[in-house]
Amino acid sequence: MEGSITFPHFRYPTKQQGIIWLKRRQKIRPAQIAEELKVSRPFVSKAQRIAEARIKKLLQHAAVTTRIQLRHLSAYYGIAEGYSPAHQSEVYLVYSPKLGVQTWFVHKGECGSCTQLSECTKTLHQLATEWEIQVLKDSPPTDIALQLFTTIKRRLKWNTQKDQ
Repeated sequence: MEGSITFPHFRYPTKQQGIIWLKRRQKIRPAQIAEELKVSRPFVSKAQRIAEARIKKLLQHAAVTTRIQLRHLSAYYGIAEGYSPAHQSEVYLVYSPKLGVQTWFVHKGECGSCTQLSECTKTLHQLATEWEIQVLKDSPPTDIALQLFTTIKRRLKWNTQKDQ
């Protein structure tokens, strides 16, 4: 993805927009969401559009501020894939209604001796839950991340096409 991106104003989706966005990502029909939340179908559609626009800006901002060159971005799914020349690493930026924007640098880590072991494990398990992906419970975070992001990329067909 190329070009100059400016961020004069951006916000996280509201709690309700985040709930609607996540339900749509999980393929729940707008009519069902509207009924469940006791709102109109047009309200659900508008909340989805606003949430996606905000998520796109959040992911782009995270990429720009960390000097990540984006290859793929899907606001519908709340994920971006790119490359960090500074870290010489593939990078995933993920939006989660519970966790906000998370950045994962693909690496081979010494997870057993890392002070972030618990935090990384919790984050990856939360993302797996939101994506409805079963991951290995007792594996190191680097292995869980590989499994999680490989499954997501396969689901989005990012190995063969460019999504923006």
